[in-house]
Amino acid sequence: MTKTMWILLTLLSILIISSIYREYSNMPVPDHLNCKESMLEQMFSDKCTPRKNLIIKNN
Repeated sequence: MTKTMWILLTLLSILIISSIYREYSNMPVPDHLNCKESMLEQMFSDKCTPRKNLIIKNN
């Protein structure tokens, strides 16, 4: 594998591990994920339509 592939593999691994950690440590959901619009749309339009089927874990 080339050096670029190793870098991409490392970054992807870090992303996966951090996502798993956030899920299992019961960290709050980031605000931009509570909206139906993408983060880019939220930045330019300043609107947020709340998701109806957002699963909120209460432990």
